[in-house]
Amino acid sequence: MKWYEQRFVSRRDWVIEHQEYLGLSEKEFMIVLMIDFMSEHRIPISIDALAQKTCMPAKEVDETVSLLCAKKYLDIRASGKRISFRLDGLYDTEVAREAGMIDRSVFDLFESELKRPLTQKDMERISDWNRTYEKRMIILALREASMYQKVSIPYIDSILREWTKKNYTSEMIEQGKVAYEGTNRTGSAG
Repeated sequence: MKWYEQRFVSRRDWVIEHQEYLGLSEKEFMIVLMIDFMSEHRIPISIDALAQKTCMPAKEVDETVSLLCAKKYLDIRASGKRISFRLDGLYDTEVAREAGMIDRSVFDLFESELKRPLTQKDMERISDWNRTYEKRMIILALREASMYQKVSIPYIDSILREWTKKNYTSEMIEQGKVAYEGTNRTGSAG
């Protein structure tokens, strides 16, 4: 069973929390939440039903559903007389990677340095960094942690936070004008 299929997981909360990472428009966001709600409560889903529930014209709903399918977030399947709307792609990080929502090279670098596959939590944190910091800064923080042989997500996070607090730029770091000063011999950030 996948993480988002667990009974204790609130998929709608996850979507709301990761809205900026998912890159959903307002209409897509509303349709996703409504599809999830209707699925959870076993309410039959159709373009007309979505239009009625969201107060959007059916044509807009149809266009929005098509966009969600194109992003691979939504999969519509017909079996017999029943049509199912599945949002599995929305929760699948691989789909987001393929759609270009997340830079694959950054994830590959982290997996290589950590010498293990990234967990969902790792991917979420790196995605948060991608929205907050420039890519070059993230890579430099990874390199800095590697240099001290203390590669961990929390350690890299502390490097990024300190650099931001001190208004360091990637250019300053690359030119050797600054360094991460929060490292002591035990490798903890301070």
